[in-house]
Amino acid sequence: MTPVLVAPYTFASAGNGSWLAYVFGGVMLLFVALNLNQFAKRSSSAGSMYGYAASNLGSTAGAVAGWTLIWAYVFVGASQFGAMSLFIQNIARTAGLGVPTLLVFAVLAAGLWIVAYRDIQLSTILMLALETISVIIISTILGIILVRHGPHVDSAQLHLQGVQLNALAGLGVATAIFSFVGFECATAFGEEARQPLITIPRAVVGSVIIAGIFFVISLYAETLGLRGSGTTLDKLSAPLWTLADLYHVGYFKIPIAIGAIFSSFSVALACVTTCARIILAMTRKDLFPSGAAAIQPRFATPYVAVAISVTAMVVIALAMFAAGVSPINIFNYSGTLSAFGFILIYALIAIAAPRYLRRIGDHRVVDYAIAALALIFLFVPAVTLFYPPPPPPTNVFAYIFVVYILAGWIWFAFVRQPAARTRTP
Repeated sequence: MTPVLVAPYTFASAGNGSWLAYVFGGVMLLFVALNLNQFAKRSSSAGSMYGYAASNLGSTAGAVAGWTLIWAYVFVGASQFGAMSLFIQNIARTAGLGVPTLLVFAVLAAGLWIVAYRDIQLSTILMLALETISVIIISTILGIILVRHGPHVDSAQLHLQGVQLNALAGLGVATAIFSFVGFECATAFGEEARQPLITIPRAVVGSVIIAGIFFVISLYAETLGLRGSGTTLDKLSAPLWTLADLYHVGYFKIPIAIGAIFSSFSVALACVTTCARIILAMTRKDLFPSGAAAIQPRFATPYVAVAISVTAMVVIALAMFAAGVSPINIFNYSGTLSAFGFILIYALIAIAAPRYLRRIGDHRVVDYAIAALALIFLFVPAVTLFYPPPPPPTNVFAYIFVVYILAGWIWFAFVRQPAARTRTP
């Protein structure tokens, strides 16, 4: 999704420094991943990021962490309704056809429900297969661009020509975070993974490193590929289609769009399955009505939580569409909104990790340094998303998120949790 659709949005903020936004984001999230692995290599459970925070920061902070994760995954999932509409409509236009946006929304919601309702092994294998096909297609055209330009370095990107550092560090890095989200998804499947104390830590760190390399190369190649074409990355809604024409490989356009559809579906599916398990874990703590924890007897999936997750995503996408927001901006705005949630939950994990290590008596100086570096890196985009104010309507997103967090904190601290304590023997 990053080279296909996120890249123009990143370039709009970071310009020739887009590749650097992904370097910064990758390093930042590598420190976050190392903090996550302090938990993941010692324990496992469903909805682990929420569980990690709740066990070490207190029940109210833990509930807010879960509330934050739901926000983050729901908005990433909602973004894919806009992305899927864009991709399918692009393909339909090449055949002279029109596909209603609402029809795309309905089909995507139904597909997500059907696949996530069934066993998680099917979902994860399907996601892996779809993403593999997508990445192979995209990597091929990026490779063509780099080969055609030869071994020289693009000096405009190397010297950050025309880059505003505050925009790069703010919306640029926030967009990069949107690209990386999902690296931590493995922590939610502690009850279903094989050898979770080994496989989950590997998945968390490996996802950041592999994805980071792919993103940096993608942004560098796309920016380079458009050099001298008379247009820039931020002016394009389908940059790889334009690049395919520029480099005389137009036959890649339909495979790129099909690969993007696969990728979009797998991103949405990952968000549904992960969000559902966060809801499941929180329901077991009496933070949501007990019915949300219902398990499908045949497939052992939290099917009610899956339905809640899919419904929340499609409602957000429908509300934006009804307000006149285009599919591309449903994707962009939802992605930016999700980044606020991920920045907060990653910061909470960085705070919780050293407390956890101290509690179990297994802490070292380097562990505190890793947590501190994660917080310092996260502080940069957190501040620059508020000040200087980004352009509208993104200038109000931070305040919407703050209201959401305050509402959740009030609910969990003063309404739900006292009731839960009363019911607990």
